[in-house]
Amino acid sequence: MNDWYTRQQVADILGISKATVYHYAKQKKIIKIEDPHRLIREARYKKEEVDALAEERKRHQPTGLRPSELAKQLGVTTQRIYALIQETDLPVDELPVGDERTIYSIPDETAIWIRQEIERTASARGTRVEFYDAKLDIALYQCFRTQQGQDIRVLRNDNQEWGFYLQSRTWIPFADGVNVFQYEPAYPIHQQNHSVRGYTDFSLPKDLQESFDFLDFVYQVWGIENIRIREHERHIDLSIKSGVVALAIPVPEAFSESMIRKLLVLGDVVMDEGQWTLISGYRRTTFDLPNNLLDELQGISKLNNLSMSEYVELALREKMNREQTND
Repeated sequence: MNDWYTRQQVADILGISKATVYHYAKQKKIIKIEDPHRLIREARYKKEEVDALAEERKRHQPTGLRPSELAKQLGVTTQRIYALIQETDLPVDELPVGDERTIYSIPDETAIWIRQEIERTASARGTRVEFYDAKLDIALYQCFRTQQGQDIRVLRNDNQEWGFYLQSRTWIPFADGVNVFQYEPAYPIHQQNHSVRGYTDFSLPKDLQESFDFLDFVYQVWGIENIRIREHERHIDLSIKSGVVALAIPVPEAFSESMIRKLLVLGDVVMDEGQWTLISGYRRTTFDLPNNLLDELQGISKLNNLSMSEYVELALREKMNREQTND
């Protein structure tokens, strides 16, 4: 067995380029075997030193979450995770890979802080990524039908994977449900995107069948383009863009005005034949701010993936909650 590696072997073992091997030798991270008379055509490096460096890298390999993994769990963009990493002094492991690439690994302590910060700065309404998967073109609790004509709903499991639960609580991945068991969507979930004139907010208890019937109706009439959904343990927050909408499907007989108002939490609904008018629970206002403060507010809002209105509302609610607690 040789007690040396060639430059290419070192590059393969350490996951770096041959040029980086040269620089590692210059930096004395590995030892190049001198050959002043150039008897060997290829550069050689001491096996013991290379093996020691490879073992050290293996021992210090980060075991936390990658930013993309944490982003997927929390339903936010990877850029949002990187922005929060830059805001905190908590540790984040960095491991160089090759010449220019770096792997980031987020330890548990930092991941907990990031989760809490995203929850703290989250919009009162859900974001589309929370309830809709563009690649699969499916929405949370969307109704599908089996070959036997039974209804089954799209869900996410604890690993944030899309699929279906049978009555026996057997988990069916979405791909298997569609390709193997031939589940089909019961209705379309897309409509023309309306301009935002405020939102009308509903709360749908999960132990109420009418909640899911209403959600089916909303998906068909407004589509995923005009709603926001945020799931909680016992209820679903549903926000629909306010305004007049013509009903493309008949209103189910079970949808009495009293039933709809039981689900309504902010705003109002006028139910006319052939159309509904949703009235926003918000009132538009204006106020003056210095230019520098307005620029800073815009930057902070963008960093938190919120509109300026959402960020101001969130900040005001937090301040009022603190004052009430102090009182």
